[in-house]
Amino acid sequence: MEIVNSTYREVKKMFQTAVPPYVATINDDYHYEVWAIKKQVGEVNDSEELLGYVAQHEDCVTVGFNNKLDEKIKEEAFSKLLLEKMIYGRIRIHRMTHQLHDDLQNAIANLMRYYSERNWI
Repeated sequence: MEIVNSTYREVKKMFQTAVPPYVATINDDYHYEVWAIKKQVGEVNDSEELLGYVAQHEDCVTVGFNNKLDEKIKEEAFSKLLLEKMIYGRIRIHRMTHQLHDDLQNAIANLMRYYSERNWI
């Protein structure tokens, strides 16, 4: 269980680097979620897009990203390793490796850049 706790804390720290300008909408001991919230000029409601989340389970950690991203963006944002492990925008991690750590950090940075280029942040 300590491996799962450690992995959760590690991935949570990665997502915390995005806040601010992104917003942590859920922040507790087992789930952390980060969203880009775009203020629309003249609009009553804000628009939101998921940057990503990490959820702790008994035997693993789930890391999820916006599942509405098209294939081209996914190929640019995520490494081959992450794409191979990803199902419906989610990755299950039972044990963190150095490569997986680096790939997740890069994916978060790439998605932050993608949202910034589209004036979400």
